[in-house]
Parts: sequence; C-alpha cells; structure tokens
Amino acid sequence: MIAEQGQLATEPEQLDDPESGWTWFLMLVSFVLLTITIVAVAVVFFSFQGREVRAKVIDRPAEQLSTLRSSQEALLQEYESYQVVPMGGTEADAETKIRIPIERAMELTVSTPPQPQPQASAPAGEEAPLVMAEPGTGGEQR
Repeated sequence: MIAEQGQLATEPEQLDDPESGWTWFLMLVSFVLLTITIVAVAVVFFSFQGREVRAKVIDRPAEQLSTLRSSQEALLQEYESYQVVPMGGTEADAETKIRIPIERAMELTVSTPPQPQPQASAPAGEEAPLVMAEPGTGGEQR
C-alpha cells in the first residue's frame, strides 16, 4: 500500500499546473475588456444624462415666463383704458391712458402725416431759437 501511495504522488497527470504565460495574457485581456466596457457605459450614461438635462431643464421655457408672455401678447391685441399715477402723486392726479393694438397704432402712424411744429418768432435784437429737424425727415427742417 505504501508503494501505491508513492506511485500516486509521482504521477505527472495529477501535477497539472496552468502555464503562467497564458494566465497573464488572459488576465490582461480581461482587464482591458473590463476597462473598455466601463468607459463605454460611462460615456453612454453621461451623454443620455446631458441630453435629458438639456431637454427637461435648459431648453424648457419657464412656465411663469410663458404665462407672462402670453398675457402680455394678449394685451397688445386689445383696446383698453387705464390710469397712471405720477410718482409722488395721489389717485386724484392719475392720468388716463388708452392702449390700442399695435397693428392699429402702426396704421394710424403711417396714415397720419406729421404736423408742422409752430415756430416762435424772436423779438428784435435776439437770435432765433434753434429748430431741430424732425425724426425721419433726413435732416431737413420744416
């Protein structure tokens, strides 16, 4: 029985160790593949995250701003009368203003010719006051 135990210990089939070269090669290849996989997952994650942040936070207009803008655009399309209290004044000093739609204001501005400003005459011996050209007349005085 002792001889049989000695024979079992010296048999080459039972001393099967892997070669160190192949072990190192497989370890390095696995490490490189793991690194590439981690980097690829990180790139995909951050690109999707950036797109979602841009779509849901940056590019999305604020609801308050869009509500304010739509209410202001509605005011531009309707007639209205309102009062403005001068700074330091009271309700009795309030001036009544009228708001008209922009399209109508442009039509009135284009269709009405500008009225000439009356010129003040200077008394004898004094210089005549300076007369400024009206805007849009190309520097001509009226």
